[in-house]
Amino acid sequence: MQDSIWFRTLQRELRDSLQQSNELPEEASFVVVGAGMVGLLTAYYLTKAGVDDICVIDRSTVLGEASGSNAGGLWFAQQSREMSGLSSLVKKTRQLYEELDECFDFDLRKPGMLQLCFTTKEATQRSTIVKAVNKAGFRAESISAKQVRELEPKLQKTTRGAVYYPDEGCLHPGRLAARLAHYLRERKVKFTLGATVETLAPDIETTQGTISAGTTIVTTGAWTPLLTEMLNWRPPIKPMRGTLMATEPIRQILNHTIMTPDFYYWQLPEGHIAGGGSVEDVGFRRGVDEKTTSSIRNEMNELLPSVAQRAEACCWSGFRPYCADAKPVVGPVPGQKNMFVGAGHFKKGIMMAPVTGKILAELATQGKTRLAIRSLNPSRFRLKK
Repeated sequence: MQDSIWFRTLQRELRDSLQQSNELPEEASFVVVGAGMVGLLTAYYLTKAGVDDICVIDRSTVLGEASGSNAGGLWFAQQSREMSGLSSLVKKTRQLYEELDECFDFDLRKPGMLQLCFTTKEATQRSTIVKAVNKAGFRAESISAKQVRELEPKLQKTTRGAVYYPDEGCLHPGRLAARLAHYLRERKVKFTLGATVETLAPDIETTQGTISAGTTIVTTGAWTPLLTEMLNWRPPIKPMRGTLMATEPIRQILNHTIMTPDFYYWQLPEGHIAGGGSVEDVGFRRGVDEKTTSSIRNEMNELLPSVAQRAEACCWSGFRPYCADAKPVVGPVPGQKNMFVGAGHFKKGIMMAPVTGKILAELATQGKTRLAIRSLNPSRFRLKK
């Protein structure tokens, strides 16, 4: 488990629950490898489909890697341009989050987002962005510098306006993971944590023993190719380190998520100002780069001078799973029976976790899904010869 702001602001009993582990059973009808948000929601939708024999395996803890080190952003409109061919899935995952919010308390909020413009070029691009977002079925509008000041009066840096996304949201991933894990344990789902998978098929061999799986679902993010390579299939997914930081709490000064060309910033209900979002191609190198954190902090102080005297609460990083064609890999593992994969979401893992989990659960239990996933098919990446 990493030291991110999500665990710092998570009640101790909930934080401890993310580390509760069971002995590895000898067999299970469904085994989910990976206890990040995609894995949790896959198990959740399997239980909703009536499955009652599930084991979730992870070499770390629940939410121990990328899912616990992100920004918790649900930026369906702002990200829709990058996912133009997947707009139906974006709309579906937004609906699923609304349904989850009716069942669990995980601090789902919709403060909206301001994508700030500082140059003439950025300002002239606003209408194009707004048009594309609206065409995709989401809300966005171009606003003036005066309107930016009205929406964010504590923002000090002069802008040339912004793109305003009124419906953008955020959540507390730690709270959602803890609520989901509690729900799943009540339904007899077993969590075997601290278990490294050494063989995927025919049985799953781990450092804690061997389990016979009726169906295996791999949701291991950036580590996916390292596992599936043993099956002679290696999708082009690699880690891209993202760094974030958070200050000690301060009175409410930020009303929306604000996005600049380099980073994004938001304020937690507890008062912490958090920000970052770097993209660093450094492999699985852990830790944070001092130059990167300095860049984040300097821009934060420039935007919000009242934060300058606040000490840093923590800095952290996570490994985003970037796929070479910029699309997730979701569906049957090539060359394998009863094995599925959901990975490669890059910066959209939290956002797309519910719809990915639902797709995987439907494929695993029904052999099909009505959701539009043709472009995500893992078979677009061939087996190694």
